[in-house]
Amino acid sequence: MSTLQNPPIDSSPQGPMFMIRNALICLGVFWLSLWMARSLAWPLGKLNDNVIYDTNVVGAIAMGVMSSLSRTLAAALAGVVVALVVASRRPQLWALFVAVLSVVDAPVRHHWGSPAASWDLQWQCVDLLFPAVICMATAAITAHFRAKHSTSTLQ
Repeated sequence: MSTLQNPPIDSSPQGPMFMIRNALICLGVFWLSLWMARSLAWPLGKLNDNVIYDTNVVGAIAMGVMSSLSRTLAAALAGVVVALVVASRRPQLWALFVAVLSVVDAPVRHHWGSPAASWDLQWQCVDLLFPAVICMATAAITAHFRAKHSTSTLQ
């Protein structure tokens, strides 16, 4: 029975070829996460229909989280994939590459006819940053369990 093997953690991949390989993996995972977020946007957007949020900070955070739910799930999966596929001692740093891309190139555009209020800016910031935070958190958790599992099998 053949199983998928993780890249070795204990080897020290260095050099430009490993960096190029890891960067291309991160770009590919980010591109796939954009397509996944687009496909999840409609079904998960139905959770947010006809919901009225309070005009306090908690309501702004809740609206930002709910409006970014499809991108958040895609970013979480991207963080897990990067942590499992990238050959590095600290794969969560490569997940930072995906997280930064998810903030810089987020498919989120807000246009206002009048200047946005502070509540609007709060939920927009949460909407933009929450997927990146979740991407980093899932990558760190996956890297932790991957390292813990690989060291326990060597002993």
